Amino acid sequence: MRRVPLVLALGLSASLPCAALEVIRDAGGEPIGPYVGRLVARDDPAMQRGGVRLPLGDRTYSLTHHLPIRSPGLSPGTVEARHRPTRLLQPVFLVGADPQSLAWLEANRERLKHLRAIGMLVQAENEAKIEQAIAAAHGLPLIPASGEAFATALGISHYPVLITREGIQP
Repeated sequence: MRRVPLVLALGLSASLPCAALEVIRDAGGEPIGPYVGRLVARDDPAMQRGGVRLPLGDRTYSLTHHLPIRSPGLSPGTVEARHRPTRLLQPVFLVGADPQSLAWLEANRERLKHLRAIGMLVQAENEAKIEQAIAAAHGLPLIPASGEAFATALGISHYPVLITREGIQP
């Protein structure tokens, strides 16, 4: 049996057509759009009627018919710092539209920006409350969603809270 020299084999393999590469994981982040597909896109007729608009990437979403935003098992309160490693690639913070959360956002905005944290608005009763939270976030990503999965997985019952790879921080 004859062996093909390595140089010849490499040359042949480079000339063969290859399938396009598919990115399986990119730790640098990924578009959030597919995960919030239930939200209404800007070209939806509901957007013409007004309501709160949430900018996400190059699209805008209406939240009008997703109100109220609630997270059973979570409420505003004091959070104890705990060293409990998580598998998060990026820090996440949970806030509501309550006065305590809005004050926490104001006080921690620069730290959250530095960490490139992504926010979840886990409690808001109406459009005015969402607008207050967006204003307090002042450019931080803030996604309306239930925080119930985080609460269950990490054993937390209060917000505002910052969750990092190292654990839970008030």
